[in-house]
Amino acid sequence: MKLHLLMAVLEAIAPQELTEPWDNSGLLCGDPQAEIKRALCCLDATAGVLKKAEESGAELIIAHHPLIFEGLKTLREDRYEGALLARLIRGRRALYAMHTNLDRAPGGVNDCLAEACGLQSAAGSGFLRLGEIAPQSAEAYLGLLRAALGGEIAFYGDPGAALQRVAVSSGAGGEGYLEALRGGAQAFVTGEMRHHEILRALGAGLQVYLAGHFHSERVALPALAAEIARRTGIEALPCMGEEYLT
Repeated sequence: MKLHLLMAVLEAIAPQELTEPWDNSGLLCGDPQAEIKRALCCLDATAGVLKKAEESGAELIIAHHPLIFEGLKTLREDRYEGALLARLIRGRRALYAMHTNLDRAPGGVNDCLAEACGLQSAAGSGFLRLGEIAPQSAEAYLGLLRAALGGEIAFYGDPGAALQRVAVSSGAGGEGYLEALRGGAQAFVTGEMRHHEILRALGAGLQVYLAGHFHSERVALPALAAEIARRTGIEALPCMGEEYLT
């Protein structure tokens, strides 16, 4: 499939109009006329992910976080972004970013996080999802989250608090605690949260779970890869962790 045709599919999954003005989603590197047979879906286009693309023959890397985020004035290979971009160009591999548009899109990162966190009938707009869970204590819910998301989830609050309504917001979604409170949530699950936000949330009676940026977002990668494969017929593989460090 030609890359420009695949790009139309990616924009149907996560429309560009959902992208925040400060963001840089879309094609960052590559030839729109290139033929794509295999793609990798990842959170970040690291050296380890590029190595996997080279080993697997993937012509396209679809990253959640844009490698080119702020304006680049040079393409120096002694600097992180420049080295990775030069390696992509030499290997004739394309790089496409789906960031805040995938966070907000139906079936995107926050919907996948809500499902992983056990929310039933999750609803919401923008970067927050609200839903019901089976009634349980805050401590029991911590165990569920650790099993579902992985990693050492940090908990702030009362372990014995009774929970039934939960809000989630992936990545650096800490400021969403205010919307969570307005929606009647008793607990808030996010990736990162500022210290003063945690204190204010606790003061308002909200139980807080910090899953880490990585673990709160990687839950979307298998669903994204499966949806791309379903719509295009190309092979799409999720990079779930080990590839980022090799």
